[in-house]
Amino acid sequence: MKILVTGASGFVASHLLPVLAGDGHVVRAASRRPPSICGIESVAAPELGPDADWRPALQGVDAVVHLAARAHISSESAGVATENLYQRVNAEGTATLAHQAALSGVTRFVFLSSCHSVAALASEALTPDTSPHPTTPYGRSKLAAEEAVRGSMGSGRFTIIRPPLVYGPGNLANFAKLAWLVGHGIPLPFGAVHNRRSFLGAANLADFVRRCLSEPAAAGQVFLPSDGRDVSTPELIHELAFALGRTARLVPVPESVLTAGASIPGFALLSKLAGSLFLDQTHVREQLGWTPPFTFQEGLRFLSGGKAMRKP
Repeated sequence: MKILVTGASGFVASHLLPVLAGDGHVVRAASRRPPSICGIESVAAPELGPDADWRPALQGVDAVVHLAARAHISSESAGVATENLYQRVNAEGTATLAHQAALSGVTRFVFLSSCHSVAALASEALTPDTSPHPTTPYGRSKLAAEEAVRGSMGSGRFTIIRPPLVYGPGNLANFAKLAWLVGHGIPLPFGAVHNRRSFLGAANLADFVRRCLSEPAAAGQVFLPSDGRDVSTPELIHELAFALGRTARLVPVPESVLTAGASIPGFALLSKLAGSLFLDQTHVREQLGWTPPFTFQEGLRFLSGGKAMRKP
């Protein structure tokens, strides 16, 4: 299979490209800068937006894995300019790619969305049937992008993946910030938090994408994969500290105080981690028979220098 991967110089792609190439696929990596992986064809990606011309990159392609996006940046305000930016890049940009992919004869379009297209916080497990109520510009743009993919590709040619927070070596986003704080022994205000959160290691996400490309049962489906173990934020910090060879330092701060700090610059991450956001894995298991090849603990150990080896 010849597969076009967008956002090929990004964090998720750095884990996915070797997996796809190792499966024997012909991989065409589209990015603003070429990935440094031998044996993978590199093409220049147009700027993601409504005017992008993807036709040269799509020539001869059987499948598309669309990773490129304007990432969720928690410090950004939710003003009109931010909303428009996310809609232009994530929603309209994805719509343009999906439309051109359909016209080019692409038979499978795997779109990496986000569970934030459904909710940013939730007291009950999210499933593919959960009614979406995104509360951020990023989440709204991802939901609009999903709808565009459905409209262009039809039910038999798309797969939508809504992961939780993805972590692993090379991640420079929120999880990396938390790992830095834990690794430097900074006291964290989660000692009184009792919540439930799902996570997904990058190696597990790469394995899940390859399954979606190969399984006919993935066509027309929406999946919310995770590592399969939900943890509270204090449990996460203890596990992360152990993986990094450090001691967890937790301070019992009331959750109401953490929530109130969401509007303070630099404290948005702390507020977010105090809430719950977890995913039901029933649909993933029943539809694909997929279980993550790496445990949550193994995924955390990769952060401290371990390498994710592919499992059969």
